Amino acid sequence: MLALFILVLFQLINSGCIASPATLVSQSLGESDVESGVVESPLGVFEVQAPLRTSYDGASCQQVVLQHTFAASYGTLYIGTYAPPKDCEFTTTIFNLSVTSSGINYDRLGLIFFGDTEIWRTTTAMPVRTGIFWNYQKDMTIYDTLLRSDQKVIMSLDNLYDSVFTGAYNVTITALYYNDPQTVTPADLILPISTQSSAQNESSVISLPDSNANVSFTLPRNSKRAVVSVLASGNGAEEFWYRNVPTEFTSTFNNTVLYGYSPFREVQVLIDGELAGVGWPFPVIFTGGISPGLWVPIVGVHTYDLPSFEVDISPWLGILCDGKPHSFEVKVVGYDSRTVFGTVGSNWWVSGAIFVWKDEGGNQTTGTTIQSISSEPSFQLMPRITGSTNSSTNTSFEVHLSAQRTLSHTSIITTSSGSQNLTWSQTLSYSSINNYTALGFNKTISALTNGTSTFSPSLDDASPIRSTFSYPITFHTASLTPTDATTANSTIVASLDRSLLSSSIPILSYLTSPFKLPTVLATRQTGNSVYYWNDTYYEFAGAIDPAMGTYGATEQWFSSLGKVGAYGRHVKAVDGYEPVLVLNQEYNSPIDVPDTKLAGIAEVLL
Repeated sequence: MLALFILVLFQLINSGCIASPATLVSQSLGESDVESGVVESPLGVFEVQAPLRTSYDGASCQQVVLQHTFAASYGTLYIGTYAPPKDCEFTTTIFNLSVTSSGINYDRLGLIFFGDTEIWRTTTAMPVRTGIFWNYQKDMTIYDTLLRSDQKVIMSLDNLYDSVFTGAYNVTITALYYNDPQTVTPADLILPISTQSSAQNESSVISLPDSNANVSFTLPRNSKRAVVSVLASGNGAEEFWYRNVPTEFTSTFNNTVLYGYSPFREVQVLIDGELAGVGWPFPVIFTGGISPGLWVPIVGVHTYDLPSFEVDISPWLGILCDGKPHSFEVKVVGYDSRTVFGTVGSNWWVSGAIFVWKDEGGNQTTGTTIQSISSEPSFQLMPRITGSTNSSTNTSFEVHLSAQRTLSHTSIITTSSGSQNLTWSQTLSYSSINNYTALGFNKTISALTNGTSTFSPSLDDASPIRSTFSYPITFHTASLTPTDATTANSTIVASLDRSLLSSSIPILSYLTSPFKLPTVLATRQTGNSVYYWNDTYYEFAGAIDPAMGTYGATEQWFSSLGKVGAYGRHVKAVDGYEPVLVLNQEYNSPIDVPDTKLAGIAEVLL
């Protein structure tokens, strides 16, 4: 497979479909740079995103929120302050994240808090000696109530920095404020689900399952809407949770290459111990994930802005507005074939926030008894182990796992403005086929997660608002480790095909600035990569450095239609001697996005 990939790569170069290394340098730097002998230039490493505005010109004002270099920053936080702009009228706020780095380093996770509330979770690209840079824009208008008051800014980006790991991350966040002609009704109150440690100049993120994510708040008696937003991402043993196996099969090959707790994860939101809603997480792949050669210069979906999920808890307001404290908890669970739900490995970093809108009349909100459906998911597990005919050694393991869940909560909520039937419902399905060969070192994963949610709009509109998502993913990794990794190269061969498809009206965006047309998104990434390293080069240092021998090709289709308009983009990149974008086409219209191929999922599990 390695030889085949290299052969195909050279055939594409010779055929003209992919430029030769000299041509790639010319395309990325310009002819004059090549002629003058200048062949080193910072590389733009980007995530494809739809523009948040038709133009970023015309800001009422702007200011730097954060500027800091994260070098030897393990356990050392950035602590700063934010003050709202003076003499500046604005309705919309956009943060621009700008990062530069040069040298050698891993990908890093960044968490940005205003006080105890996490407002942005991001990861980095992996730097190269000649340098990289990226920019990313995030609409922060849902945090308007925080943006209009003084805040302590805390950012963590744990980074190694020494004679081997020479890549520091220079981070700047700039706030752009716009006075758009739109009605904005931001939350009156944002309550953090976190450790609430900002007073001690510490990050407020919670590590699960080692800690617990349970807080208690007394909501205003006149609350009329309430939404919980949750950020949750797997790290350490949980970074690749979607390729894990049910715990009872972790010893299938008598080695440590299989992690447990299954390839299924559910993030739960509980109120007073009762399940209010869930998230079935999107498989974010960091730029060191699967194979680093896949992510230069095109990074993965949600790399620079890890996704949150929302649960409308408005049907609970009849209970929550009684003037008493109530508990709000976030849990992460996996599938355990013996007890349905079980714990997970270490670790998941989680935080959340409760967004509360108050009724202007001031009367206490009341509600009827909540009508709920929240039974546990139904699972189907089909394992198959193949053993060697000449010994008792297991040679391959294939596991099929599927799950379905339906939940809903409905009640009639009454405020001084009137009564409304409020509903939050979810329907989710999950299917995966995970195949492990070569004593578990080679993995082929195919998985499909689908979901639909509905919530009730404003009082004067009775039509429920429906959002859908689907994220298929399939990838293969094959590892070859020599007997002596100090004298010969180890090799990872990887291929990937995954998509994110959605038609959504986020609850927080809708309640902040009502807009009932959904944002329709379709994007697909495919790629192949061959990656070499050996232990004389300090394990994995220099993962995308040409000296280490990384060869990859990535392609992405992106199509969106939403409030700002239509946008399409088709990009291709080759990562070899010089990572280069060989195709970059943008459109002011949606484009056709091919389907991700999921072998066997539809036939076997759905």
